[in-house]
Formats: sequence, C-alpha cells, structure tokens
Amino acid sequence: MNSKQLTFILFTALSFFLTIQKSQAQFGGGYGGGGYGGGYGRQGGGIPQAAPSSPPKPAELDPEKMANDDTKWMTKKLKLTEEQIPKIENANINYAFIRIDFENEIKKILPPFTEEIRLKYRAKAQAIRDERDKTIKALLTDEQYQIYLKKRTD
Repeated sequence: MNSKQLTFILFTALSFFLTIQKSQAQFGGGYGGGGYGGGYGRQGGGIPQAAPSSPPKPAELDPEKMANDDTKWMTKKLKLTEEQIPKIENANINYAFIRIDFENEIKKILPPFTEEIRLKYRAKAQAIRDERDKTIKALLTDEQYQIYLKKRTD
C-alpha cells in the first residue's frame, strides 16, 4: 500500500469520526438539551430550537451518485464500450453500497482507536478495494485496466 492510499484511508476514517463528534457537540449534544439554555428538565429560557429534522444525505454518502460519478469517470477516461458501461455501472453501484456499509461500520467505533482497530479496518478497506479491482479487471481490457490503475492512484 503506497503512502497516498494510506493517507486517504486515514483521512477518510478521521473525517467520519470528526463528523460524528461535531454533530454530537452542537446544541447540547443529545443530553436532553434543546440548545442554548434548555435541557435537563428545565423549562423556558434560551433560544427556542426548531423541531429536529433529518439532515439531507451528503452527496458523498449517496451510493447512486457515487456509482454514477465513478461510471462517468470510467466511461470518459477508459473509453468504455456500450457493452461495458452497464456492467461497470452495476459493479460501481455494488461497490458504493459496500463502501457505505463499511463507512457506517466505522462510524460506530468508539474511541480509543487502538492500533489493533486501525489495522483491522485498514485491512478490511484494502480487501474491499482488492475485490472491487478484481471485479473491474474482469470487465476491462488489459489496456483499460492499466489506465484505471494509473488514474486511480493519481
């Protein structure tokens, strides 16, 4: 595994953990607080907060968008044939759902993040990438696959 891949994996994991931490820290962090002055059974005071709503799903966690973006990139850069496009699209959507499941699994990990945990999830991430590469390789020509590998690491 090269340093770019390792940096990407660590950055991705750290981003998830920081996102979770930030969401819990806003407006009382889920400890019964309604934000600024409310919470813990107290009435009144503070700034009233709107009813909680579920935030929109970020684009990077939308598997259909992820798969579509990957397929567009591959169609353009690898000059996919009309026969390859639906197969690549299917592989990309499958990978996107696997990636989302993996990211959600990582989000459930609570600190401290031991070296053992890091190594476990790094190995699992690598196995997921290897499986995707194996699937993609079977759908591409040798020339396309070499371009895919080169562009993916850039």
